[in-house]
Amino acid sequence: MDTVKLTIRPREETGKGPNRRLRAAGSIPAVVYSKGQEAISLSIDAAALKGAFAGGSNVVLELEYEGGKSRKKHFAVVKDYQRHPTRNDLLHLDLHEVDLKQEIEATVRIELVGTPVGALEDGVLDHAHWEVTVRALPTEVPAHLELDVSALNIGDNLRVSDLTAPKGVTILDDPEITVASVHPPRAEEVEEVEEVEGLEGEEGEGAEGAEGAEAAEGDASTE
Repeated sequence: MDTVKLTIRPREETGKGPNRRLRAAGSIPAVVYSKGQEAISLSIDAAALKGAFAGGSNVVLELEYEGGKSRKKHFAVVKDYQRHPTRNDLLHLDLHEVDLKQEIEATVRIELVGTPVGALEDGVLDHAHWEVTVRALPTEVPAHLELDVSALNIGDNLRVSDLTAPKGVTILDDPEITVASVHPPRAEEVEEVEEVEGLEGEEGEGAEGAEGAEAAEGDASTE
């Protein structure tokens, strides 16, 4: 994975009011955490961040101070972020400075690929485990891991041990954790079908009963 350059600006004011004004001006408030050093408050252009995260949040950022105040290269990865609950806009970013030669731990999402055989027989695909923690060099952390579920029949499952990690990447989660499985059709769906069939039968019997009553009335009037 290549690094992505981002220009950062020191941030003097903190708090809800200043942060709100920053976002209104097209910037995102952020904090960079470095081992053994005080956290640094800064701001980053929102459009530049959107472009940097186009392929996912597992990206190594090369931070450059506006105006070239520091010649030292600073590399960081996303530690945490906050988004607006309804608009999904990025509100705040926490970054962690890293050494490109030292391994880190990161969370990687799991993407299921294919349509299970069991799903074609009315089985229900259950994606139970959505992400795993991996250890790798910052530039080797994958954006996601794919898991092919095409061969799953009803009752089958795939575990963390079935994931294939790229060279240099170690998956840290318990290998026995179930990632995906295919269950039989839900019981309520079967019950609903049976209930509908039962109702149709009752209606049929009712109709026959009505016809019988009409016939009886006809016979009585004839007499």
